[in-house]
Amino acid sequence: MHQLLIIDDQTALADDLADMLPWSEIGIGVVHKAYSGREALELLYEHSIDIVVTDIRMPGMSGLDLIAEIKRNWKHIKCILLTGYADFEYTKQALKLRSSDYLLKPVEDAELMEAVRRALDELEREWQEITSTQKAIYALREQLPKLREYLLLDLINGKQPPSAGPLARKLEMYEVQIPRGADCSMMLLRIDDTEGMYDPGGETLIEYALTNIAAELFSDRMWLWNCTDIHGYIVCILSPKPYFDGPAASSKAEKEDLDAWIETQAFQLQRAAKSYLKIGISVLTSKRGQFPEELGTLYQSSLASFRHFIGRDTELFVSLAQEPERGEMQQLSELYRSPTLGALLEMGQWEAADGKLGAILNELDEEWRDSQEHILETYFAIASSIASLIHRTKKWLADTIGDDFYTVAGGPPMQTVSELRSWSERVISSYRLSVSSVEKDSRSSIIRKVQDYIAHNPGTASLQTISSSVYLNPSYLSKIYKLETGEGISEYILRVRMEKAILLLAQSPDKIYEISVLLGYQKPSYFIQLFKKHYGMTPQEYRNKLGL
Repeated sequence: MHQLLIIDDQTALADDLADMLPWSEIGIGVVHKAYSGREALELLYEHSIDIVVTDIRMPGMSGLDLIAEIKRNWKHIKCILLTGYADFEYTKQALKLRSSDYLLKPVEDAELMEAVRRALDELEREWQEITSTQKAIYALREQLPKLREYLLLDLINGKQPPSAGPLARKLEMYEVQIPRGADCSMMLLRIDDTEGMYDPGGETLIEYALTNIAAELFSDRMWLWNCTDIHGYIVCILSPKPYFDGPAASSKAEKEDLDAWIETQAFQLQRAAKSYLKIGISVLTSKRGQFPEELGTLYQSSLASFRHFIGRDTELFVSLAQEPERGEMQQLSELYRSPTLGALLEMGQWEAADGKLGAILNELDEEWRDSQEHILETYFAIASSIASLIHRTKKWLADTIGDDFYTVAGGPPMQTVSELRSWSERVISSYRLSVSSVEKDSRSSIIRKVQDYIAHNPGTASLQTISSSVYLNPSYLSKIYKLETGEGISEYILRVRMEKAILLLAQSPDKIYEISVLLGYQKPSYFIQLFKKHYGMTPQEYRNKLGL
């Protein structure tokens, strides 16, 4: 089912259009409403909106300004203009902004619903073309995409040196359009089978359809080059096309704008995958690096960040564009075939790590049981990986693994495979508990910061201002807040404002319209409507009840 957003500063009209029409009959499952352009943008960041119906003339941000912002960040959302002004200039601007329709007030219910139905049909046709199975099958038959994928895999894993010469010839032969020395970002995609809808048998087709959607969303401003790594992640290299990242787009503000655009498109990719491929995905976008020299570093740091910020949670979106530097990630030993035990632990793949440890120790027990050197070699490799991983969580070894630390620090060396097995299982279990504790503490800290910000800024708090204050992407922040508290940020802001309203009405001599503005509501009528819905009475009735 699709989602519809209706915007009109005439609150009664917006309410009637949202609540009184049989939207479910044409495939609309959720109808949102807003009374200003700014409030509409907040909802667009929080929800998977498909169709927008908006008035043109509104205070602050006009309907045309709102559509321009939507087309800049959500180019596949369909927009319908609704206005009482039959002005040809508005029609020309609406056509220029590629609006789906332009309707004059008063509009008949059937006419509006038919316009929304046409917009839904248009949207469905667009995504069917993008995600066409035939396109995916055709791409599979082509050899050039596979050659590009193998080359990218070799680059991120260090098998292909980034030096000029052979690489330059391959890039030209494989038609990779990213120039040497260009800025680039990395995007990791993980398919999450969160609702049992993902058919592993169609994995390759799903991945191709997903990368087709990504190419469609990013193609306006970015080159995109992708592959699938050994962990099953889709790795996408994003590099600005010259028009957007040439001399005219070199300032810090312009690069920050491009980073914000990448975040928006990545979030749209997540929504499109859910709506049209029926799969949930988790997405992480990295900081910038230089192509191709820094691809290996970007890949390793992105893998570690994916585990740290997303881990086993599903359908999350993380951007590292504003994340403070955490230092270079240390490389693990290459004593074992890929994937190594350290890599599996780092990614939080606990069952696979248990299987890997068992395979290592079984082989040691079967072939090198009497070799003290081989037992020590295995012990030192595991100890090194565990020490490195624990230090990355900013904890001390002794605090994390307890008495087993002294085996590492200076105890007697391992004599048997049985001793090594027992010790390894204990320290890995301790590390796993440590990771769970770090993730929980990190999120609790974020929730406290959000609630503290809202408490001190009830009148100006919004998803955008809060996310900027805690240096997190709005979509990621909204998701983890809901996961941790069971309540949306917008719902919490409303509750705090209503509680503040009760105090001000009882203790402050301010007039109701002054309290409304203080709490961030420019229209007192809207404040009164929210207060009555929350408490069952108007602000004046509440004061009368108190005898004020």
